[in-house]
Amino acid sequence: MMTNEKISSLIDRYMKVSFYVNKMGELLIKDQICDVLTNEQYYTLRFIEQQRLCTSTEISEAFYINKSAVTSNINRLEGKGLIEREQDQHDRRVFHLKLSNEGAALLHKTEHKIHKLVEGIMTNFEYEEIVKFLDTYEKLSQIFIEMKNRELEEL
Repeated sequence: MMTNEKISSLIDRYMKVSFYVNKMGELLIKDQICDVLTNEQYYTLRFIEQQRLCTSTEISEAFYINKSAVTSNINRLEGKGLIEREQDQHDRRVFHLKLSNEGAALLHKTEHKIHKLVEGIMTNFEYEEIVKFLDTYEKLSQIFIEMKNRELEEL
């Protein structure tokens, strides 16, 4: 059984490594996406591309951010000509978002740069280490999602 001291030490270790990994990861990704996009805009473009068509509500739910923040982000991306809005044929109040040709090209170029960055990092690890890490990281992600969903259900 773990003592309070061991638990406290693990928490401190987690908080420190989490901060540096997230902060450095964001900075390294920002270096790859140039001055054209923010990290949030990059992740939004990536989400839209993966979904093919989506709504701002779907983005809000997937990113756990409020709809006004999504709307602001979407307006900026649309202003840059990176996404397009299509009105739903069955419900005129609903707009679907998709990447423009320019947005798809920028995302592809950015994805290639990020792929090269991550590939360079992964060469520091054995394949089995990477798989085990990703399995654990996915488990942690799932725990966080379940905790957040329970929190939202209690509201």
